Parts: sequence; C-alpha cells; structure tokens
Amino acid sequence: MLQVLPQHISNLIAAGEVVSRPASVVKELMENAVDAGAASIVVSVLDAGKTLIQVIDDGCGMSADDAVLCFERHATSKIAAAEDLEKIQTYGFRGEALPSIAAVAEVTLRTRRPEDEIGTMVEISGSNPAKVQPVAAPSGTHFAVRNLFYNVPARRKFLKSDNAELRAVIQEFLRIALIRPELAFKLTSNGKEIHNLRPASTRKKRILDIYGMNLAKELVEVKVDTSLVRISGYIGNPEDARKSSGNQFFFVNGRYFRSPFFHKAVCKPYEKLIPDDYTPAYFLFLETEPQRVDVNIHPAKTEVKFEDEGMIFEILMAAVREALGKNDFTPSIDFDMKGAPDIPIFGPQPDSDGAAGHSGSSSGAWQRPPRIDYSPLFNPFDVPDEIPTPEFPAGPSQEPVLEPTPAYGRLFEETAAAAAGKLLVLQRRYIVTPVKSGMMVVDIRRARQRIFYERYLEKIAEQQPVRQQTLFPVSVKLSAEDCLTLLEQPDLLARLGFDIQDFGGNTVVVNALPEGYPASEEAVKDCLDQLIAALRDDTSLEDQHHLLAARMAESAAASGAGSLNAEEAQLLVDQLFACREPNLTPDGRKCMTIITFEDLEKKL
Repeated sequence: MLQVLPQHISNLIAAGEVVSRPASVVKELMENAVDAGAASIVVSVLDAGKTLIQVIDDGCGMSADDAVLCFERHATSKIAAAEDLEKIQTYGFRGEALPSIAAVAEVTLRTRRPEDEIGTMVEISGSNPAKVQPVAAPSGTHFAVRNLFYNVPARRKFLKSDNAELRAVIQEFLRIALIRPELAFKLTSNGKEIHNLRPASTRKKRILDIYGMNLAKELVEVKVDTSLVRISGYIGNPEDARKSSGNQFFFVNGRYFRSPFFHKAVCKPYEKLIPDDYTPAYFLFLETEPQRVDVNIHPAKTEVKFEDEGMIFEILMAAVREALGKNDFTPSIDFDMKGAPDIPIFGPQPDSDGAAGHSGSSSGAWQRPPRIDYSPLFNPFDVPDEIPTPEFPAGPSQEPVLEPTPAYGRLFEETAAAAAGKLLVLQRRYIVTPVKSGMMVVDIRRARQRIFYERYLEKIAEQQPVRQQTLFPVSVKLSAEDCLTLLEQPDLLARLGFDIQDFGGNTVVVNALPEGYPASEEAVKDCLDQLIAALRDDTSLEDQHHLLAARMAESAAASGAGSLNAEEAQLLVDQLFACREPNLTPDGRKCMTIITFEDLEKKL
C-alpha cells in the first residue's frame, strides 16, 4: 500500500543526497554567504566539523520572516520561473541545503540586515519546531551547526578520521576561495588558523597566497577566446608535475566542477613530457553561455553537463598544447617511462634509399649521439696477465663449464664469469659485465629500486626500521591537505623509518629518513611527495604496505643515483642477485638484460 512519508523522514532522505560529511555543510553555507554579497567569510570547525561548524559572513542578512522560511524545503530567492533554471549564475538555488542540514544537526542561525536595528536568532534541530527570538547581532549571517548526524548514528559511524574529514573541508574551502579572489576568507580548525586570505587583485595572486610563492615559477598562462567558450587560467610546468594528486581545478561560470573527460584533455599535451603516473597542476576557468551548460545534474552540483562537450574538449586540449609550446617545453626521452627501450642504441639509420641517414629536422631522423671521451686502448673485458687462465680438459668441441654460484642459483649461473672479469659503468646509468653468452646489462636505477623495495618491505613487516639521521633537520612547506595526510599516521611513518615532526604553519621538519635516502632538500621533498601519494590511496593495509615500499624505493632509487666505482658496482650487482625477484622492478620493468653474441653480430 502506498503512503506519503512524514516530513521528518523525507527530510532525512533529502539530507542524504545533499549532506554526506562535514565538508558538504561547509560548501553549502559558504556558497550561500557568497550569494548574499559577503565581502568576508570566516569558517571555523571543531573536530573536523563533527562537533561544530561555524560560518560567519558580512552579507545582506535576512529578515525575521526569511530567517524562519529558509529552513523550509525548496525555499529560495533565486528562482521564480522555470526559465530561470537555464540561466543560473548563483551557487545554491534549489532551497534544499538548510532544511537538509537542519534535519541531521542542531542549527543556530543569527542574522541581521544592515537596515534593521535588531537581529533574529533561530534554533532548529531534526523534526523539532524552530525556536525564534530577537537578538543583538552584527549585520550579516552567523550559522552554527552542532553535532552533525546526531540522530543518524549509522551515518556518523562511517565518517572518516578527523584528518581525512578536515582535508575534505579544506578542499571545499579552497574551491570557493579560488574563484572569488576579491573576497576575504579565513579557516580555523580547533582554534588553529589554517588559511587567512586577504582580498587579491588577480586569480594568480590568490593561487600564490594559497600555495606559496614557489608555485609562481611553475605556472604557465592559458588563454583562449572562441565563440563557444572562453578559457583562462594556469597550468603547471611539466618539470613540477607530481605523483600525488592535488592542485587540479576546473571552474565554469564561477562554479567548481569535476570532469575526468576534460582532465584527459589537459593531460594529453603533457604526454612524453612527464611520466605516465604523474599529474600536472592546473587552474582553469571556463566561461560560456548559461544555456549551454546544465549545473543541476548532481545533488552536490560538482558535476555539470555541457551542450558541446566534444568541441570544448578539443579547444581545451589545443589551448594547453599552445601554452606548453610557447614556453619551449619539448618532449624528452626518459628510459624509465613505460614503453621506452631498455637499452638506447645509437647508430645511423637508413633512409628511404637505403643509405645512411644524416641528422636533420625531420621527425625520426638520426641525431648525432653525444661525444664521449674514452681511451681506445682500454678494454674492460681483458683479463689481467697476473690472473692465471683456468685450464680445461681438451676436447674437439668442448667448452668450459662454469659452476653456478651458490648464492644466486641456476637462474644466474651465467653471471659467474663476472667474478673473473671487470664491471663497466656506462653513463652512470648501466653496469655492463661479460657473461658466457655475451654481456649482461644492468640498469642501475631499476636495480636500486628492486633492492630498496625488498628492504623496505621487510622492515615494514618486522617493524624494525633502519633510520639515518639527517645532518641538519630539513623543513618542508606543504599545502594544508598534504600536511594533514602526512601527519595522519605517525605510527606508520615511524615503522617506515621516518622521523617527521609538525612545525606549524603547514610546515614539517624531517629529522630522519629510511636507510638509503639522500638528505638533500630536493630529495626529501620528492620523498614526501611519494609518501603522500601512497598514503592517499584507499587500499587495504597489506596493499598499502606494498605500495608504500614501492614508492619509497622508486624515490630512493631516483634521488640517490650517482657515479659508481667498480667496487660499488659489484656490490650493487651482488645485492640485486640476492633479491627474491631480481629480474623485475616492483612495477614489472626489467632490471637487466642479456645481449648475446648473436645480437652483437647483427648490429655489426
């Protein structure tokens, strides 16, 4: 039998669509403050918003009647006719935010219009009737939302940790602060100031106020104006792309939105400029006619639908490519990228006539390799005279038999000849050593990655990290979100071998690192970036340990690369062969390869 749900139940259902976490409340209240014409907005949260959320603005305020009516379903001043839906320019417009918040929290509203002598206070919670009384109040609006989900314990139980919820609050705060640089914003958590943003003259100034002046050198301006869409904003320098996600923002007509489709349009021009698993920063502002975009397809209004989505994709991709081209960012070969050749081979390539090609500007033409100074008399495969040549029984076609090295097993029996020969380090990147069937080439960086991966994984399992103290503590300035992510699991960081302390002001001090990490400032920053990216992955504990070990190993291998002498090269090869899986890196790339005599014959 059909029945009409009571109002308090229907309000709870609507609240589930609009209010999913404390950040949802912050978003809705901040958007209403902007629509009210506020010049200053202050947001304060207690226990990441679970206990208290306050949003204070100096906007137009409300009359006593409007203060009560705003908690009714679909009460709004922004829509009067159906045609208004096609030209929405404000943020909140459906009139569901305040009644949805009041359905799952205890809400106190204090408001006064500038022309009124006295303000109004409204107290409401759940399905209880509102309490209204006059009160002295400054002009503007003050919302206090307490005990979120107090009457829906299941919803409150599934909220994440305070740090995770606070990160979400910061994200919503910044999305509105970025698009409104002319306004002043302030955010505090448990009495601690996180952001205090003064009015800025330009969007770039607001971006730098939030993320620091170091970002200035990374930003590349994007600007294009077409009859369909106007695109402006900034993209990041390819050299400063990061593994951890963040600093990726799309706005359309002053409203933040998410779009994996447009994200591909931005990232595609970066191909061959950055590794596959890195993401550039971008702050892109799209402007189009309101009739060409539908902003009401998602309850949280974070997804929009464009009328000409395919055309905008092409325009956006071309704009990003043009901005990169103007700043002389050209593709470069990185042999650690997926699909790249394991061993670079230089040599003249035949042209269409079969003759050897020459360097030129055409695509794919052979380029002269860099000149390397070397002694033509040096032969790394010569055996010194003082080392006696082993004697083997004579036979018509009998070849010497090499016993497999016990530590490496049969899989690496060909490497036994390396003990009698010398190792050659090429370009500080490869180790070459003779083996029975030809020569073995070891990628130094990938070998280090495999060694560090197994070492870190073992230390995580044993909870016995090997730390190395930094000579001088290294301080690193992070974004508020990254700082919260890094400090959320201090016990895990300690098990990994880190000693990281909160210095305040979104700055951390690194006193110790796991064994194998260099302590230079750039290396430490890269290490923290890898660590933050791993901590943000929503995986099981065991998978997270593998992910952390893999990313730490990659960072340590990349930042610790340098020239090796013969003894260090031999030690690296020995450590690689002692690994459980010496052939491959944690992400499946080859650490070594064998170039046979037959392969050499084909090349000569």
